[in-house]
Amino acid sequence: MDITSRKYIEQMPSKLIKEKHLFIFEGGSAEPKYHASLEKEFLGERFAIKCIYDAEIYQLYKQMKNDDFETDIVSILKSRTKENAETLKEYNRDSFAYIYLFFDYDAHSTMADDKKIDEMLDYFDNETEHGLLLLSYPMVEAIRHFHDTESFKSLSVKCKRGTKIENTKCPYKNDCVDIDDCLKETHYKTLVSQNNDPKLNNINGYNSQIWNELIKAHICKANYILSDHYCYPESRIPQKDIFEQQKAKYIDKKCPEVAVLSSFPMYILEYFGAFKLKEKLNL
Repeated sequence: MDITSRKYIEQMPSKLIKEKHLFIFEGGSAEPKYHASLEKEFLGERFAIKCIYDAEIYQLYKQMKNDDFETDIVSILKSRTKENAETLKEYNRDSFAYIYLFFDYDAHSTMADDKKIDEMLDYFDNETEHGLLLLSYPMVEAIRHFHDTESFKSLSVKCKRGTKIENTKCPYKNDCVDIDDCLKETHYKTLVSQNNDPKLNNINGYNSQIWNELIKAHICKANYILSDHYCYPESRIPQKDIFEQQKAKYIDKKCPEVAVLSSFPMYILEYFGAFKLKEKLNL
């Protein structure tokens, strides 16, 4: 069991045992750090179990598809790594009131397939049932790909170019006259560091003011993706709706893109609801 999970379990009042949250992160590097900062600076301390799947959403899809979606996510995590098995040894699916999965859209992956994403969003569509899947477009670094509100509103990036012609998932690669230049473009992680507010490159420097700004920007951006209005929404925004509009307005273009959007602010919107969050953000 990791130190963070053990701390949460030991400090958890008995009356909260039936209300445990499970957070599942794609990777063990950036995601837990951002989430820990978000808890500290915006949410306040939360009692939760945190696990790492340590692979892309497309590998999780393959594992679940091979089992006809019969195995619950907690059992899958236990079988994934020794660390998860130890962390979850006393728990099953019924141990958790809420489950959230944080993964990247990551369309340049060799296993990427929008039909798989569509199916996963249908399955993981409720945090109190199978779990709620929250996607970052194109990946976790989207949370720090922000310079100012005006530029962020329309910020989008190529999402299927790959690094080699045999790896690119772009359906138009055979017709693209700029394919060579496209493949030479800077990797997204590097692009973010070069085109954001420099203070966002250090997760340890994130304070409540920074999180407030990022949460508002990304939630308004999600509403913009859906309605073309960059403003605070009146209600929660389903992940499936975001994906469908990403496809219609960005992904299915002749040069596939995604509107940059992070999963962390969307989790905050899910957690509080639009009305309570609006009050918390002093909007």
